[in-house]
Amino acid sequence: MKKFLKILLIVFLLILALLLVIPIAFKGKILELAQEEINRNLDAKVEFADLRLSLIRNFPNLHVALTGLSVTGTGDFENDTLVALKAFRTVLDIKSVIWGDEIEVVSILLDRPRIKTRVLADGRANWDIMKEAEPPVTMPDELEITVPPGDVPAEPPPPAEPAPPAAPLTAAEPAGLKVSLRKIEIRNGWFEYDDEPFEMRLTLDRLNGLMRGDLTGEITSLDISATSEIFNLWYEGIRYINDARIVANTVLDVDFNDFRFTFSDGDVLLNAMVFGIEGYFAMPGDDIETDLRFFSRKTDFKTLISLVPAIFMTGFEELEAWGNLTLEGFARGVMTDETMPSVGLDLVVENAGFSYPDLPKSLDNMHMSLGLYYDGVDEDKTTIDLHSFHMEMAGNPFDMSLGIRTPVSDMAVKATVTGTIDFTSLADVIPLEEVVIRGLLESDLSLSGKMSDIENERYEDFNAAGSLRLTAFRYEDPGFPQGVSIPRAVLDFSPRFVELNTFESQIGSSDIRMNGRLENFIPFIFNDGTVKGNLTLTSTLVDLNELLAGEPPEADTVPLTLVEVPGNIDFVLTSSIEKVLFDKMEISNLNGRIIVRDSKVMMEGVNMNMLGGSIGVRGEYNTQDMSAPFIDFALDISNFDIPSAFSTFNTVQQLTPIARDMRGSFSSSLSLRSLLGEDMMPVMNSISAKGRMRTSAVELVSSNTFDRLSQALSLRGDRDNVLRDLNIGFTVSNGRVYVDPFDARLGPVSMIIGGDQGIDQTMNFLVKMTVPRSEFGQGANQVIDNLVASAAQRGLNIRPGENVNVDARITGTFGDPQISLDMRESARATMEEVRDQIRSQAAEEVERRVEDVEVRVREELSESADKLLQEAEQRADQVRKTAAASAESIRKEGEAAAAKVEREAAGRGRLAEAAAKRTADGIRREAAAKADALVNEAEGRAEKILEDARREADRLR
Repeated sequence: MKKFLKILLIVFLLILALLLVIPIAFKGKILELAQEEINRNLDAKVEFADLRLSLIRNFPNLHVALTGLSVTGTGDFENDTLVALKAFRTVLDIKSVIWGDEIEVVSILLDRPRIKTRVLADGRANWDIMKEAEPPVTMPDELEITVPPGDVPAEPPPPAEPAPPAAPLTAAEPAGLKVSLRKIEIRNGWFEYDDEPFEMRLTLDRLNGLMRGDLTGEITSLDISATSEIFNLWYEGIRYINDARIVANTVLDVDFNDFRFTFSDGDVLLNAMVFGIEGYFAMPGDDIETDLRFFSRKTDFKTLISLVPAIFMTGFEELEAWGNLTLEGFARGVMTDETMPSVGLDLVVENAGFSYPDLPKSLDNMHMSLGLYYDGVDEDKTTIDLHSFHMEMAGNPFDMSLGIRTPVSDMAVKATVTGTIDFTSLADVIPLEEVVIRGLLESDLSLSGKMSDIENERYEDFNAAGSLRLTAFRYEDPGFPQGVSIPRAVLDFSPRFVELNTFESQIGSSDIRMNGRLENFIPFIFNDGTVKGNLTLTSTLVDLNELLAGEPPEADTVPLTLVEVPGNIDFVLTSSIEKVLFDKMEISNLNGRIIVRDSKVMMEGVNMNMLGGSIGVRGEYNTQDMSAPFIDFALDISNFDIPSAFSTFNTVQQLTPIARDMRGSFSSSLSLRSLLGEDMMPVMNSISAKGRMRTSAVELVSSNTFDRLSQALSLRGDRDNVLRDLNIGFTVSNGRVYVDPFDARLGPVSMIIGGDQGIDQTMNFLVKMTVPRSEFGQGANQVIDNLVASAAQRGLNIRPGENVNVDARITGTFGDPQISLDMRESARATMEEVRDQIRSQAAEEVERRVEDVEVRVREELSESADKLLQEAEQRADQVRKTAAASAESIRKEGEAAAAKVEREAAGRGRLAEAAAKRTADGIRREAAAKADALVNEAEGRAEKILEDARREADRLR
């Protein structure tokens, strides 16, 4: 007995040791297998923190866990995480792992998965990460062998027997994986589907799911249950389902032979609405066959109300509701590259209403009959039928009907709206908490006809009559505390146009009044047409900071963001606004025509007062391409205050930082074009401008540049600091301001200034100065007197002139300017005086000396001129070469990107290939345009360099 117990103990310890050792022994094999299979089959970056193995946790099977698992895309989906999980756990049959050729998977658990799926506009999906099989490698039918001369055998060898054909080489087959699943579980997951072509997006959060069944057979049944506590759905930018709870339970019959999935008993709970689902979908090939029917299992009206988020989140349990509903629909057809399944929905509500116990009024006598049909094969057969809608809210009846046919070829519409909505009574029917809403909407409107009747101006064939009137309207909530008030708004309808008789509004501190006519208004509402309007707009104040930020400003400046101008609005606004606040600007007396058209805001003859002066504007704000929005304006500025302009415009601060220390006013004519950043400010390196600035006097309060220039020349400290009578021409390109040479006076000092400066604060200016001797300090005059005395010792009686000519080269930065002086002009003048004196003393000697001096001076000046031209030509050539190389690089990159788009779309269907070709052609055109623009701009810069150099060389000669 003791011997038996001893043997039993040894066996137990051995088994325990094996349970501990086997996972460690085979961990390397499984890790290697996992990495090998991933790298072999996926075009994605897969990472995981650790691989854990256990034989004890699911004895006798092997428990495998990948922790910190993530799958990240490549190419256009780079850094786009497709899947991320805290852990991927699976149970494997231990015998198949150790001895089998195939690994049997018993169960899978996804712990806290985050799954993000995307479909791009060209149809490519981020989950398409399986590598394509490599093409077969075959041997040529004939093999030619060349024998060197002299090595030919005496007799040719007998023909060899033909070898059997070799099996083609294909991509490595994945290791065997026999699925023997009994359970798949998801815990606390998140899922997103973003479909750009269909403009649809849905998210599921706090997602838990469980699937049980036997997947070993070709035909099986699966028991599936799933819950998402937060479900959202957007379509074409509109949020149709907001934070709803969705629960699904179904039995799914699966036929793996035809890849057919049948719902034999399924329920879906959306908030309180319970849907039944029957039917199947199948994927026998590339297409998807669908034949599904869904219907409401509960018929009480309260379940429908639960889908409205505002009501569902506000005392839904206390809500008293009555009435019946019937809801059913279907999805039937085949999904291919060209077609979709057809979808139908019928909803009937009878004798319905609701009320809250704590509120005095109710919604009563609600009736609705709605039918929707989408034809997936011929979208023109799609129909919408709101046969009737009636409700009485707080005793006010409201009726509506709508019918739409042939929405693609020529939409036909029939609609009526009659009744009254008292927004003030809404708080007596629905608990609105912190929301304030009041006002009265009165409607009496009927429409019927085809859109083509309006588009072709057959107004007699289209019926449109009635009006909409809104009075004493007010709305505000915690997120919009400034609120909007509309004391009165009246729209009168006719087939030709909609007359906006009156529109008065107050949005925060801004007031807006409009009247005029709107054309094509009905196609705009029903068919996404372009609404045209000629309106008169007046206001005493428009606070754009408040309107664009969405809330009252709490500081001097409010962060601005780009605003996309709708492409289906064509308005001509004849505007008269007394005051406009925008960023740090205060504008008054704004008058002119503002045109909103083709995703642009254009200004014609717009004039306004600001910064102590006035400005006339014409040009546009263009958002046709939101990846590259821009402004293109011509400005006529009169008497702008320089300190105000500097503190208001970031552009002035970066391009002309010297304006910080200037006082005065200026006028300017300017053409300006620039890309805009996300903050709606100009992108500095993209600014292209040309103009002229004029000012009668500018006071230099402080200037590092002029201070250092004065120190280099030893000018008196009590000099005049006012620049007078400036007329400056300039251009802006690639982040630099190029200033044409202009005349200026600083007290008695006259100057000619020209050069360039940049947003990097660097300067490159040449200042040609004529300085009276009286402006030099004692030290500088002592130097001149010493030169006179030295000449007198050589027998020359020189009397220095009253003016000294100096060329000053200013480089460095505005914070640290560098000054270099050139006094060759003064030397030339002195040389003339020397020549006159020598001529009077000895004519022949004078002529010889003068000629020597003139030759030497001419040679020096000619050499300087030649050197200047040579350096200019080298700089110009370098500019052209750099631009040509950059342009060629742009073209190659564009062609590579275009070819990549076409290559990746090849074989994905005609739609994807056509979309890819359009995208590729656009990439090529854009690259060619950018390259040509770069070359042209470089040619202009090169010509300007040469022109400046020729002018300077002519002056030297």
